[in-house]
Amino acid sequence: MTPLSHFFGALAWLYSFQGLAQANPQEVFGLTRVHQFHFTVSAKDYPAMDPPPRANPFGPGAAGQPVIPPADRGAGNFGFEFPYVHAAFQAENKVFKDIGLRYKGSGTYMVSSRLSKRSLKIDLDRFDASLAFHGLTKLNLNSSVMDPSKIREALAFEVFRAAGVMAPRTAFAEVFITVPGKFDKEFLGLYTLVEQVDEEFLKRNFQNGKGLLLKPEGIRGVPFLGDDPAAYQKTYNPKSKEGNGNWKGLVEFTRLVNKGTDAEFQNQIAKHLDVDSFVRFLAANTLLASMDGFIGLGHNFYLYQSPDTGKFTFIPWDLDLAFGSFNIFGNGDQLADLSIEHPHLGENKLIDRLLAMPNVKSAYREQLKRLLSEVFTKEKLGKDLELVESATKELVAKEKKAVEGRKEGGGFGIFFSGGPGVKVFMEKRVASARGQLEGNKKGFVPAFGPPAGMGKGPAIGPGRPGGPGVGAPLARPFLNSLDANKDGQVTEAEFATGMKVFFSTWDKDKNGALDQEEIAEGLQKLQGIPVRPSPLGQGK
Repeated sequence: MTPLSHFFGALAWLYSFQGLAQANPQEVFGLTRVHQFHFTVSAKDYPAMDPPPRANPFGPGAAGQPVIPPADRGAGNFGFEFPYVHAAFQAENKVFKDIGLRYKGSGTYMVSSRLSKRSLKIDLDRFDASLAFHGLTKLNLNSSVMDPSKIREALAFEVFRAAGVMAPRTAFAEVFITVPGKFDKEFLGLYTLVEQVDEEFLKRNFQNGKGLLLKPEGIRGVPFLGDDPAAYQKTYNPKSKEGNGNWKGLVEFTRLVNKGTDAEFQNQIAKHLDVDSFVRFLAANTLLASMDGFIGLGHNFYLYQSPDTGKFTFIPWDLDLAFGSFNIFGNGDQLADLSIEHPHLGENKLIDRLLAMPNVKSAYREQLKRLLSEVFTKEKLGKDLELVESATKELVAKEKKAVEGRKEGGGFGIFFSGGPGVKVFMEKRVASARGQLEGNKKGFVPAFGPPAGMGKGPAIGPGRPGGPGVGAPLARPFLNSLDANKDGQVTEAEFATGMKVFFSTWDKDKNGALDQEEIAEGLQKLQGIPVRPSPLGQGK
């Protein structure tokens, strides 16, 4: 080959690679688009992806010790801090040799921390600023560990977009991993690929991506935390570069919602909030019964303040438990009957005060009617469901076989996802919402309680914002095991006796102490989960 041929060959390769980096991101996303991704992580870096021990109450921590998160962490925020590691990323026959890779999630990570398949964050330009995938530098791969169908999140984001809400785009990805000495192109499973909410997303949707971007955790509504902007940093969790300076608008917004008189609220709310967008956001959440978000646990959403208008807009996030599958707040039938008048858990001053305004409530009801007639139909959502199931059916079955081959079990996710299938939920939800709009029924008002199938009894009161969190699914089996006389309560004597029995039976090696592995296995047995060895081989 002549030097000139070498030159043109290299030029063609460079052009191809740059094309992949600069191409339209639209090529990445699509409701039925399925990518194939392969990651290679060194044997040293793979275990280093685990969060520090203080952040991980149930799964394998870096030091192998069980640690409870700090009590002051908000509901839904388990304090995970995931380190990035170096990895190679192969997609569309191109290899990106040095990208950043880490785990992601809070509740989803907790319930999958003993599995090989966990949600992932890809940061292509973290170590090499020249890298991008079709112009995108960050991607999210969500494991859908709590969704047996693996399709809820993609369909839910489609509903939000159809409602006119600024929402991330999605696709699917068949994901493989190689770790020398552990995995050789191991099929982890089918992931939902979700667009990153970043400056590029904001620029595309709001024309200006330089505003204040927040990702609150564990809040009820939009709480007012005083006049000091520093008080908002932790709870409202800034994600934008501008996050350190533009807090005045947030303070004024939250003060109005929580402290303003009815007249002040009605006259001024439109100055601080894109009310039309919020009505669409609320209507979509309500029909999807998306309780692992703003109307439920108070997380899994972004707040963006446009620098042009000064108004805040809500952006949905993490929708794998949409379509009535987050059964801590009610069983599948109850969530399919979720109240359109009070779809939220407990008090939410922003929702309550907005729906008390006749014009806003009318707009909200009109939006519900539009979604029921245009989106929650056989022709739209029903057809989308068929297309997505057709595109993913074989890969869902393939993943099931891979998990069985690794003998990892299902993790703790089964206690959070007991809802009906999407089609069944959609049919019941449409009937209920229409009945409520016509005044023929009131609907189910959510409360915090044990997941369906874990016994009856009164709801576990919310207590602090977000309620008892992950303690709810453990409450019933603990009560059943410790309540010797079966009177529905546990006395101090019953508790002490029962814990001694737990210790004796969980202490497998009889060394007089319980390590993390023994505690995890004991909790699994207590809840009836098959005990499987840890995929990381940590502990015993």
